[in-house]
Amino acid sequence: MLSNVREAVGAYLKDVKTLAVAVSGGADSVALLSVMLKLKSEYGFDLFAAHYNHNLRGEESLRDMDFVRNLCQTLGERLVYGEGDVAEYAKSNRLSTELAARQMRYDFFDTLDADAVATAHTASDNLETVIFNLTRGSGIGGLCGIPVKRGKYLRPLIFCTREEIEAYCRDNGLSFVTDSSNLCDDYSRNLIRHKIVPVLKRLNPSVENNVTNTALELTFDRDALDAIAKKEYEKMLCASGLNVKNITGLDGAVAGRVLRLFCEDVSGYAPDYKHTQDLFNVAVNGGGCSLKGGATAKRQKGILKISFEGDAPRYRVNLTKTENNLIKKNQKINNLLLKNLFDCDKIVGEPIVRTRESGDRIRLSGRGCTKTLKQLYNESAIPVYKRKTLPVIADEKGVIWVCGFGVAERVAPDENSSFIYKISYEIISGGNNTK
Repeated sequence: MLSNVREAVGAYLKDVKTLAVAVSGGADSVALLSVMLKLKSEYGFDLFAAHYNHNLRGEESLRDMDFVRNLCQTLGERLVYGEGDVAEYAKSNRLSTELAARQMRYDFFDTLDADAVATAHTASDNLETVIFNLTRGSGIGGLCGIPVKRGKYLRPLIFCTREEIEAYCRDNGLSFVTDSSNLCDDYSRNLIRHKIVPVLKRLNPSVENNVTNTALELTFDRDALDAIAKKEYEKMLCASGLNVKNITGLDGAVAGRVLRLFCEDVSGYAPDYKHTQDLFNVAVNGGGCSLKGGATAKRQKGILKISFEGDAPRYRVNLTKTENNLIKKNQKINNLLLKNLFDCDKIVGEPIVRTRESGDRIRLSGRGCTKTLKQLYNESAIPVYKRKTLPVIADEKGVIWVCGFGVAERVAPDENSSFIYKISYEIISGGNNTK
């Protein structure tokens, strides 16, 4: 186990001073905590555990929290705890429970005061991820699976199978809890785990390690092609669009990447396989094609251009100051309403309505992390042209509301708020292009 961990993340641990270990209480995370405790003196980093309660399984979620707390007390390690209402967040943001849980969990991890965060993803998780991505048609990026390192996140167990980890727990007398939601087939990943993986393992018992190694090789290939494509893209980019006169001289894999980079820069989203093929046909043969978000691509005099139907939406934003008779103690109100309310007494100076400025960031209420507005817009695939008119409200300390996303944590109202601002807005032009 230790040799597998060193192979995966040994080089990265040399630069880590403080490591947060994500511990759910399951076998994988308990084994991860145990292994990292054995390695911390070798690499010289400090360590603490982090646990996030999704509040999805009632008493069982509390049981997991108590288990992790007792485990950390026994080991003498610090524990940082976070929680959120995943079900409500999923409903209000129209997300699947799985995706909502992941977003809120990683938002919590992003707030941790650590150089790196270790998560307990395994070779078994990687296999399931590759299968899931393959069924979605996600291309080489999806077939690369779970990376060993992405940003501040490390996956020390990525070369270890679930069976190896459970054996490690048995051999070292480590107890753990079982998440009952992993036992049913209601989620896509569980269906893959219970129905598909056993068949693949009958064909080849080493399928998990083989797929992980293949995914790693694909990652090297992807990164090399991406680097070549970026250089070509910078050469081809011009003030009026993308010079595609010589695009047929590029390798197909590079040409497709160049077109995806261009589309993402202009429209704010990466095109899928079909739209990439459509873009290539237009770049080579002329004509035009339709893209997401009302965008259209055309080739004119050897220059590929992406434009949008109509103008960007124009908004009118209204602020109404009123007594707080909406939020009372122990009263639950619609989360969508809370997104458009803020406490008058918590703002600094006078609120002003404007559009995004460079460097703007916000710590959204209920998200537990600070993000730039660019990150928020990218995550929601808001086209670049729409971002120019999307309204925000700011006070003297920064942005306190973003249209469609909600209010900042520091101005969020509660039952103790005396006066609140109610925000309403309408689109006064370009309404056919609203997101």
